[in-house]
Amino acid sequence: MKDDYEVGYGKPPKATRFGNRPQPNRSLKSGPASEAAIDIAATINRPMTVTHNGRAVRMHPHEATMRGLAKSALRGKLRAMKEFFCECKKAGLLDTLPARQTGGVLTAPKGVPTELAARLVRIAGPPPWDDELYDQCKAEYARDRQNIDRLEEKARRDEKAK
Repeated sequence: MKDDYEVGYGKPPKATRFGNRPQPNRSLKSGPASEAAIDIAATINRPMTVTHNGRAVRMHPHEATMRGLAKSALRGKLRAMKEFFCECKKAGLLDTLPARQTGGVLTAPKGVPTELAARLVRIAGPPPWDDELYDQCKAEYARDRQNIDRLEEKARRDEKAK
């Protein structure tokens, strides 16, 4: 049985020419399309295990991301700083809040007693103060100062009487 064509280099047999080869069974679909749909929200919200201070700790992925960004930002990476502040802004952490001073030096205007300045700072914050509020607090301070001076004088007289 002789075919009328030559078999050899660049001349494959007709049965297997041009992709007519037996293929593996492709009827079973495998891969992402056939698997059950993945719940992305549940995957993102699931706590993950991270190493924190040398220990394995479970935390929310967003918290882990923010900790990593903060750590990179503190190392001086500008991109991490920018991203960290953008996330803080989205969360509303950078909205204007009344300034809360926990330390430092505050210079009172000339002629204002220290106790009066401290009272004004507690009530209205650092100077400049509203004139009406200043006058009201100054009157209260003068009245309180007179009472304190009177009580101190009475205590001195009682001490001498003993």
